[in-house]
Amino acid sequence: MATILRPDPVPAVGASPSTADVDQPASRSGRSLAGLTGLVVTLAGLLIGLQRIDDNSFFTHLATGRLILDSGVPTMDPYSFTAAGEPWTVQSWLASLIYAVVDDLAGLGGVRIVMALTTALLAYLLWRLTEPAGAVVVRAALVVPVLLIGTERWAERPMLFGFVGLAALYVLANGAGSPWVAAPILWVWVNTHGSFPMGFVLLGALVVGRWLDRESARRELQVSAWAGLGLLLGALNPIGPKLLVFPIELLGKNEALRFVNEWQPPDYADLAPKLLVLMAGLALLALLARHRRFRALLPLVVFTGLALTSARNVAPAGIIVLAAVAPALAGLGHDLGRERRPIFRTAAIVACVLTGLVAFGTLRGPQTDLATYPTDALDWMEANGLLGPDSRIISRDYVANYLELEYDDVPVFMDDRYDMFPSEVFTDYLVLFHGEPEWEAVAERWDADGILWDTGSPLAEELVDSTTWRVAYEDDRWVLVVPR
Repeated sequence: MATILRPDPVPAVGASPSTADVDQPASRSGRSLAGLTGLVVTLAGLLIGLQRIDDNSFFTHLATGRLILDSGVPTMDPYSFTAAGEPWTVQSWLASLIYAVVDDLAGLGGVRIVMALTTALLAYLLWRLTEPAGAVVVRAALVVPVLLIGTERWAERPMLFGFVGLAALYVLANGAGSPWVAAPILWVWVNTHGSFPMGFVLLGALVVGRWLDRESARRELQVSAWAGLGLLLGALNPIGPKLLVFPIELLGKNEALRFVNEWQPPDYADLAPKLLVLMAGLALLALLARHRRFRALLPLVVFTGLALTSARNVAPAGIIVLAAVAPALAGLGHDLGRERRPIFRTAAIVACVLTGLVAFGTLRGPQTDLATYPTDALDWMEANGLLGPDSRIISRDYVANYLELEYDDVPVFMDDRYDMFPSEVFTDYLVLFHGEPEWEAVAERWDADGILWDTGSPLAEELVDSTTWRVAYEDDRWVLVVPR
């Protein structure tokens, strides 16, 4: 029978030399290099999360949070004239509520601080996941590309809570902390984002990997058991057990999801997927050469495969690749960063002060970046009486998200909640998106008062040349037409 070749024994995951050495330094004065580097990584994560708000999904989440504060969690669509009254599962009700409460207390600046603290926690967990690698320089080399992926993919949306949950479960499975912590992690994850099945995919891969390595999976099974309890407790929410089956229902909407960019294979013109493919390739080589353990290989292969089929999985795959390859890099360097020196403490203070100054300066500026939204066109429409409770304006889906927040009494045609809208609405939206000849029939079917669309699109040319619609407003990026 074939056997798995193994290199020289390496310390168990969760009890690496770096962990022990950092926790038991040779000197008690100052700060260690490993501690300083971990602090810098955490501060870098903080700055990534401080970016100005521009994500269209966030606008609807915040608007929904305000509805929850006013009247409870909605069960039917409150935003559109095409799906009014349709059942709607608010899968991220807790995230929306958090956004709304913080916005009510401290404005959008407060929301940005919450996002920054979340990304700082995620960066700290990434640093913890590199502990089996040992040497500080190796650990830093592992973290940097994942942080670069984060600059593109750690957006201000509820999936960010899922990234934290995924990293935290891996840390627990590696032996750090108490297994019962997995229960509250899963409860929060279930109620903030529908990506929580990823946690069980990870734990399942780790357990199977242990069994294939003919090693005890006791720790992984403990964490899995507590995570399962957290999943069951996740049914205790304003929506009920329905929230637990939402991911299954969402995947059943394949007809709509296959046209959504983030559900398609990644665009390799972007930095994040390039970095992920490079990381995964190098990680696979390192694992095969130095650490042939299924416990590391299975999660890497599974999550890299998920990322190659869906762009939304690039960020979580980066977390998994980092954690999977860390044990294979043990012994590549000898500076474990355990020695404490006063200069490292001084450097830590300087890093905190500089980060604070950058954060303060960033928060004093605009809280949002609305360059991609038709703010001038909407101001003109409001001034000319085209935006109101009885308006029927057709617009791009991401513009509708913005409308739901800033013009809460204006019904929209379709936003990015693709799982909620009836199929005929999504079909009509595709007709508009591609500028097909039937666009006028769509506008007539929905009794549209106007169509607001971006000028560089196929539909814009049709709108301008139409004999039954006239241009009421136009700038260098947007055109609004109304019936003649």
